[in-house]
Amino acid sequence: MDVTVVDDRGRPIAGLAPADFAVRIDGAARRVVSAEWVSLVAPPGPAPAAAPPPEGFTSNENATAGRLIVIAVDEPNIRFGGAMGIARAANGFIDRLLPTDRIAVASFGTGAPATSFTADRPRVKQTISRMAGQKEAGRTGITTHSIALTEALAIENGDRGTLDSVQSRECTPSLAGSSVAQIELCRSEVLAEALALARDSSREADRTIQGLRDLLIGLRMIDAPKTLILISEGFVLNDEPMVIELGRLAAEARTSLYALRLDNQMFDISERRAPINPIGDRQARGQGLELLTGAARGTLFTVSTAEAPFFERIEAELSGYYLIGVESDPRDRDGKAHPVRVEVGRRGATVRSRRQILNAASDARGRRSPRQSMIAALSSPLLSSALPLRVASFSLQGPERDRVQLLIHADVGNDYPASKVVSIGYVITDQNGRIADSKTADARLQPVMNGVPSSLQYTAGASLPPGEYLLKLAIAEGDRVGTIEHAIHAGLSEAGGVTLSELMVGGPADPGNLLQPTIGYTASFGSVHGYMEAYGAVDAVTVKYEVATDAQGPPLVAADAPGQLIGDDRMIFSRIVAIHQLPPGKYVLRALLTSAGKPLRTLARAFEVAAPKVLMTSAEGAGPMAADAELFLPVEETAMKPAFQRDRAVDKATLEPFRARVPENARAAFDQGVAFMAAGDYVHAEQSFKKAIDPDIDSTAGLAYLAASFAASGHDVQAASAWQTALVDGTELSQIYQWLGDALIRTHEYGEARAILEEAAGRWPSDRRFTKPLAMLYATFGKGREAVRTIERYLSDQPDDADALYVALEWLYHVRSAGAVVHNKAEDLKLAQTYAADYERLGGKQIPVVKQWLGILQNDR
Repeated sequence: MDVTVVDDRGRPIAGLAPADFAVRIDGAARRVVSAEWVSLVAPPGPAPAAAPPPEGFTSNENATAGRLIVIAVDEPNIRFGGAMGIARAANGFIDRLLPTDRIAVASFGTGAPATSFTADRPRVKQTISRMAGQKEAGRTGITTHSIALTEALAIENGDRGTLDSVQSRECTPSLAGSSVAQIELCRSEVLAEALALARDSSREADRTIQGLRDLLIGLRMIDAPKTLILISEGFVLNDEPMVIELGRLAAEARTSLYALRLDNQMFDISERRAPINPIGDRQARGQGLELLTGAARGTLFTVSTAEAPFFERIEAELSGYYLIGVESDPRDRDGKAHPVRVEVGRRGATVRSRRQILNAASDARGRRSPRQSMIAALSSPLLSSALPLRVASFSLQGPERDRVQLLIHADVGNDYPASKVVSIGYVITDQNGRIADSKTADARLQPVMNGVPSSLQYTAGASLPPGEYLLKLAIAEGDRVGTIEHAIHAGLSEAGGVTLSELMVGGPADPGNLLQPTIGYTASFGSVHGYMEAYGAVDAVTVKYEVATDAQGPPLVAADAPGQLIGDDRMIFSRIVAIHQLPPGKYVLRALLTSAGKPLRTLARAFEVAAPKVLMTSAEGAGPMAADAELFLPVEETAMKPAFQRDRAVDKATLEPFRARVPENARAAFDQGVAFMAAGDYVHAEQSFKKAIDPDIDSTAGLAYLAASFAASGHDVQAASAWQTALVDGTELSQIYQWLGDALIRTHEYGEARAILEEAAGRWPSDRRFTKPLAMLYATFGKGREAVRTIERYLSDQPDDADALYVALEWLYHVRSAGAVVHNKAEDLKLAQTYAADYERLGGKQIPVVKQWLGILQNDR
């Protein structure tokens, strides 16, 4: 059970142990087995800054336990203007509450404003400011006599002596007149006014008691501790059993009560006469509050000045509580109420705890289903972070032009390698608290990619009028429940007469389904998907996507997004942008919109590049990478498609070593085949080269150029077969090795290509034609260090190859990111600095990316 222990100043007493508590249930002592302090406020001193959610997202991952606080204003028993005196103090109290706290405002007056539990502080303050008090000083009708409340109550109860006393005081000849008729009229007026005053006071008390009863019954439905702050001038006690019943309801509702009794001497601005018995009247009005706080084991403060620190004391008492565990007894679960008393043996200690426990039989309520847990969480004012949630929303144009199509996306939980069935519910409310849309469902959600631990992905849609809304989402998976509140702005932007949706970023995306957006903050698979829509006169609108380190930074990657017209006036700009070369970190995707060549607007959305968790997990605790461990490095697709260069094949320098080997009787056919190939007539070239082939003579040249004609016409499999045959007698011709290696790479025969190129590199160590493609193959086969060393040899002779410099820098970065080195850290860094300087000197196109890689290597010395 939860127990608050404070000193005489309202400050919580810390450091209590189980032995400090004495608990009696049904009058019998129970052993306290545990006592845990639960703090509800941040510890003193600067708190470590929690990582904020990405821009546009709301997260419950940093949410802490909040408190439920109800401020109830007893307007029927507060004179007009009386509640205004403490509004400033109440506002200060509200401002000091935690962001996770939820506040509700209630009034027992006719037509009084109220709010449900909310985090909207300005709305709460505005509601309180409208509660001025509804008690009428003059009561009903016109009063002509001064009658104390205590006198009126006594007269209503049949006290003849009090009636005679008041009539004698109010009906003297000097006040009422000297005639018998005048005196009798006065005596009748006194009786009528006394009875009216007593009835009005009783009616106001009844309204207050009924309002409190309804409020506590409602609070009983919320399964969480609550605090009720009741502001009143007091009410008369005319139904003692009902007030005691309120104390029982407060205990059942797990509600602690703080009553602020306004001293009407300070707050009364409407009394026209001096009261007859002010002290007695205050006592009469205070009896109801005193009995209520006693029955509820609450606290009563008398507020005589607005500057009194009563809210500060309440704030201190709400800063935490003890959760104590008490030895159980089978009778505790008999479904009956059992009185509880908790004491602490410390001087000056005040204990606030529930007055009774009421536990159902152990089999009365079974375990909640996920759907029941979701519905309960959706109904609770407090948020739950047991299941992490991250939510974003985006506005698009729907089929109804006067409404906005809302896309709602949620990342659910973490580290799910496969799909899960969850229970989902949400409510969208407008600024007035009215429900605009709601939904509950059970659904099977998928992770970002099956087999890779990630969040489950939930997407929903809603059609809403433009405006501001609040989404409350609850999701239950197994025995975990998460809830979150997310502010929604439903609206589209305009630029140059064109209406624009918001920019959406995500991935990985299905290349065959790019007309649907993907949402996500983390890009882990080498690409990011940009998506946006434009509406109206969109024929001349173009979009270019850029990736940069920030909204103003130079582009690292850029790609045009061709628009696809849907209907008459809706254009979708969707594009997958490759980002595998970018190191992990935070980036933005920019959408540069132009219309008829003129800049229209630039939209931006943040995202983060990170390795998939399955890869990160596999490396945990592995330490430095072993020298023979596999290390795969990225290779551009174009590098694995080396084009066959026909013009170079028929060039004199290339042709001469082959022509010199052609026998005299085959030379004419060979020369004719070369002429046909140079002219692009590959059919006749093939026929001529076949005539130059004779099994009885050296046909190496004819076979090599027959293969060349195959390759020039796009038949790489036949070309590779012919070149392999040509190598039988042509191993001294290095050009055949290059052609054959390239053909095998184009046909994805990487193992054979690697063997051919390694043989060629062994025969001609100084020939750099083989080192660059061989480096690419090493990178593909997981021989990352050998790939870097091989391209290093290539660059020693070809230092002006900007593409090779870029590849070498990217590989050095990836080797270091994998926790490995090629030579050692210092030498690898020096090599990278040299390549970066050469790349910049040559005016490379990816200088910003290269600088990022180099910066990471320099910071990892």
